Amino acid sequence: MSTKAQAVLEGFRSLPRDEQYTVYEMIARFVVPGDYSPLSDDDLTVIAAQTFSLLDEEESRAQSR
Repeated sequence: MSTKAQAVLEGFRSLPRDEQYTVYEMIARFVVPGDYSPLSDDDLTVIAAQTFSLLDEEESRAQSR
């Protein structure tokens, strides 16, 4: 990974969670799935773990009804 890409990721990590989500949505709009090869099972496992971690974090911050 280039140093420029690493700097982008470091900047992204320093953003508040709501801004990270907004940036994520914008990037998702620009990325065309056909431009990349299919994800491996290992890739999907890592992505799923990250997704569940984010959901757990959001749930822990949610207020009780």
